[in-house]
Amino acid sequence: MSRIAMSGVLAATAMVGFMAAGDVRADAVEEFYRGKTVTVVIPIGPGGTYDFYGRLGGKIMEKFLPGKPTVVAQLMTGAGGAKASNYIGTVAPKDGTYLVSLHASAAQNQVLKVTGVRYDVSKFLMVGQFAQINSSLTVLNTAPAKTLKEAMQKEVILGSTGKGSYQYQLPFLLNKLAGTKFKIVIGYNSVSEENLAMERGEIHGRGGTVESWAITKPEWVRENRLAHLVQVGAKRAKGFESVPLATEFVTDPEAKQMITLVSSGSLLGRSIASTPGVPADRAKALRDAFDKGIKDPEILAQAEKQKLYLDPASGAELEAIVKEIVATPPSVVDKVKQVLEIKS
Repeated sequence: MSRIAMSGVLAATAMVGFMAAGDVRADAVEEFYRGKTVTVVIPIGPGGTYDFYGRLGGKIMEKFLPGKPTVVAQLMTGAGGAKASNYIGTVAPKDGTYLVSLHASAAQNQVLKVTGVRYDVSKFLMVGQFAQINSSLTVLNTAPAKTLKEAMQKEVILGSTGKGSYQYQLPFLLNKLAGTKFKIVIGYNSVSEENLAMERGEIHGRGGTVESWAITKPEWVRENRLAHLVQVGAKRAKGFESVPLATEFVTDPEAKQMITLVSSGSLLGRSIASTPGVPADRAKALRDAFDKGIKDPEILAQAEKQKLYLDPASGAELEAIVKEIVATPPSVVDKVKQVLEIKS
């Protein structure tokens, strides 16, 4: 047999072997997930965007993961999302059966070494991002102040899920850098609890994504009962162009960097991740399932019905965002920790 003919035989044999190996890997993933239960951990109480996006991610996995596992949601609230991240980072099985509706503050809190953080988010498997989402500090229009400038003159009471949340960190930082007079009440478990507290007059407002109000309190939006004091993000959000960015109220470059770090959760937005150490074939299957699902007509219809904004990014793109936040210059980190009175 000629060398050319022999080369062709060897190449064909190798290709068959490669295809067979690929089939074996695919079959192994399908076999692993068949009959399994996949859990999506929700870091903030029911009724908010973490809950809704997390459950949407669960439906994606249930439909597109090989083996068609059953997917359930598990609430794990506390410490401004750190309890759920700690569980995913240190306790949950590292086999691809646990996902988390990733708290937007997870990376910045690790950088700031907020008390109680025991995870390394850079080691999480980033599965995919539903959207980057601006956040705002928002009050009922009966509050003493309806703009950030007015909040520099009058006390405004805001609710927060904990010191690990931007709901606490952003207004605290604005008190120090811009002279606002926010009083922050911590300990709420969910935006639903905070909304009730607003109705009862315990607090004037809270932090939240700019889209979340249309989901959690559509009647307040329809009745024009809300005043958005300030927002954070790379730029003013569509539909909220009249709401100023927090960075517009400081002139010092270092102060702008500090606010950017504390508000970096807008870059993580609403995302889904898994534990460190997921086997490579299952990690690929999880990412592939997200990429397929986020384009699926049934999933898109459900998102539209729930008024969930989608501007998706891949797991690899989300991973790059996390690495950028984790790489924040130490000088900026130290200054933020000093201002927020965070002890390592």
